[in-house]
Amino acid sequence: MSEAPTMTAMVLDRFGGDFRAERRPVPHPGHGEVLVDVVSCGAGLTLEHGRRGVLGGSTPRVLGHELAGVIAAVGPGVPHWAPGDRVTASFYLLCGNCDMCASGRESLCRNNGGFYGLAVDGAFAEQAIVPAHSLVRIPEDVGLREAAVVSDAVATPYHVASSRIGIRPGQRVAVIGAGGGVGVHMVQVARAFGAQVIGVERDPGKLAELEKRDLADVLIDSSAPGWPGELARSAGGRLDACVDTVSSQDTVDGGIAALGAGGTFVVVGHRTDTEVRVPATRLLLGELVVTGNRYATRAEIAASLQLVRTGRVRPVIGLELPLAELNAAFEAIRANEVFGRILIDCAARSAEV
Repeated sequence: MSEAPTMTAMVLDRFGGDFRAERRPVPHPGHGEVLVDVVSCGAGLTLEHGRRGVLGGSTPRVLGHELAGVIAAVGPGVPHWAPGDRVTASFYLLCGNCDMCASGRESLCRNNGGFYGLAVDGAFAEQAIVPAHSLVRIPEDVGLREAAVVSDAVATPYHVASSRIGIRPGQRVAVIGAGGGVGVHMVQVARAFGAQVIGVERDPGKLAELEKRDLADVLIDSSAPGWPGELARSAGGRLDACVDTVSSQDTVDGGIAALGAGGTFVVVGHRTDTEVRVPATRLLLGELVVTGNRYATRAEIAASLQLVRTGRVRPVIGLELPLAELNAAFEAIRANEVFGRILIDCAARSAEV
């Protein structure tokens, strides 16, 4: 009798710990599930929060949700997917049946089962089980390497632009943390929607890279004293929207202070120690909107893939590491030293990407 096939997975044994490599049997997809050969998987600050236990879930666990790969097998009750299909997936374990899911606000699913890669094993592995109703098809002319970061790092900005702001051509939109894994794609998505984009960043290396790549119309150094005033002046006193991917107390206070009349401030960065402070009279007289942003829908992931397919958004991968070096990737996340997104190569064998 031949031995059962095995795969490598990177396992987190306890929250706050490191990952270790483990050989384990290749899982079989159950009802409503597929098995995906994972080619690559993105890594960002959300997963560092997950590693620390901030987002719930349980251990031991295989993290990773920004996956791109090819379906290897389908379980029973999966009528619309087949082996060979190129896929990515939602971060959320959605019910697909509640009023929020039915109305196109599935990131607010009332029966959310948690996060893929925290409540169930995720994609920092050579193969991964994925709920079939979470899948999104990757267009044939989008590379799997680039597609891996789209389901979060591009789709989250798309949700900001389309649902939380409703960007209109010609509006002035600022992005705080413009050199980060989400920020560098937020500036591109805002431009794709027709906005004039002001990039706000404090890291000199990231500022230089933003300028070199011409990713923003104006750049503001937020390490300089008085940067909120400079931001407001750069928008001519008419800053229509500000997207804060950092969400420190300084960036939240400064971004709100820079808003013009009718402006929208969007909290994207996840910080538990930050408060939104704005006088009620300013909200009233300026008709300001202060809102959050919770991930993206599957439809928005698909739309984001189309932005990449047409070249209107180019995924920025600042560091690429093999699966075995996952701990080094998380060290880079904690150091905030990477311009753009980190990518983990999960492929067990060579694949066309």
